[in-house]
Amino acid sequence: MDRPTPRVNGAKLAQSSPGSTVRLIGKVISLDAEQALLEAADGAQVTVKLMHDSVLSSTFVEVIGKVQSETSMQELSTLNLGDNIDMEVANKVVELTHQYPDVFPPGA
Repeated sequence: MDRPTPRVNGAKLAQSSPGSTVRLIGKVISLDAEQALLEAADGAQVTVKLMHDSVLSSTFVEVIGKVQSETSMQELSTLNLGDNIDMEVANKVVELTHQYPDVFPPGA
């Protein structure tokens, strides 16, 4: 992505403007050809509308996408992160990036 993509959890996604581009780490709860249901780092459930060539092949993923609503986003790209992520640490990273934007610029 060429533009900043702030890290969000479920709560920060709900505060994001529709159409803005964000990145979210989540655990894949369910998956079909059109959408995935993720558990965000803060435990919130987020629906991700998938692109037709999307490949979510691990338990944990980072999705860069456009905000559609308080609980949903449209996938632009996805990075498979494997099967073992400390979601508590991932959530802390999200909170710190918003608490200290001068230290953690959006997209860092």
